[in-house]
Amino acid sequence: MKPDSDARLDTLSQQLGTHAVRQGSLAKYSMAGIGGPAELLVIAHDRETLIAAVLGARALELPLQVFGGLTNCLICDSGLPGVAVLNQVRGYRFEADYRLHAESGAIIAPIARVAVQRGLGGLTWAVGLPGTVGGMVVNNAGAFGGETSSNLVSAEVLSPEGLVVEVEPSWFEFEYRRTRLKSSVEGWVLLTAVFQLRPTELAHLQAKADEYTARRQRTQPPGRTLGSTFKNPPGDYAGRLIEAAGLKGRRIGGVVISNQHANFFVNEGYGTAADYQALICLAQSEVASQFGVRLEPEIEFFGMECTCGG
Repeated sequence: MKPDSDARLDTLSQQLGTHAVRQGSLAKYSMAGIGGPAELLVIAHDRETLIAAVLGARALELPLQVFGGLTNCLICDSGLPGVAVLNQVRGYRFEADYRLHAESGAIIAPIARVAVQRGLGGLTWAVGLPGTVGGMVVNNAGAFGGETSSNLVSAEVLSPEGLVVEVEPSWFEFEYRRTRLKSSVEGWVLLTAVFQLRPTELAHLQAKADEYTARRQRTQPPGRTLGSTFKNPPGDYAGRLIEAAGLKGRRIGGVVISNQHANFFVNEGYGTAADYQALICLAQSEVASQFGVRLEPEIEFFGMECTCGG
């Protein structure tokens, strides 16, 4: 950053008022309870603050990251330079023709449950999904045979030039657990998303929601975790490979590979991002050595890189 970065951070902080705090804790908001502070942390509860923070950081040439629920983001222990915006714009509404319009900071699980209660199918697979609508779209999240790209019909994005643009699903270039926005340096920010739902028998939806919730509780560990650590390789499962490599229960520092599901790494209260990264490297190395498979992380790294071998 430039020598006058502190002055520019102060300028943006003054512009945003009570929405911004210097040296704001990211660990406090991380699902894993891990991560150093942001030089300037902005909590955006409304669309206007979200856009003002993004455009203000760009105008002042400050490093910028926009986060949702910090459910699959590993923040380095030393923190992040510049501006980190936590998108907590939570609004949503059900519209005509069985469509759902949601702000990108809205938490998806309770919305999916409301859809079930309304007899609307299409997002039932997300009733236990952690994180926000934005994270779901950016990562093309999915579970139990469902996937975000199957129901998205349009979205609003903030362009690098500061324009609000409506885009179609093809714009995202959906792939397995990836879109053009994931790890992108283009500067686009997702604002809203519209999903097409469908009327479905209420009893059927409730039974499916109960089934999916029970399966998550049975197979996925509670506690401080970033969710699935690795993407599933073609024709196999990351958790199966890590377990077969004998790594269930393996610990580095305060982070342990879950005995319940080997693709979940759990911070047991004193873990660091360095611990988490070292455990990722260990899993990659052992699986590559024993099975010739290179596991690709599903989580994203911020302020650090995944430089593991294997």
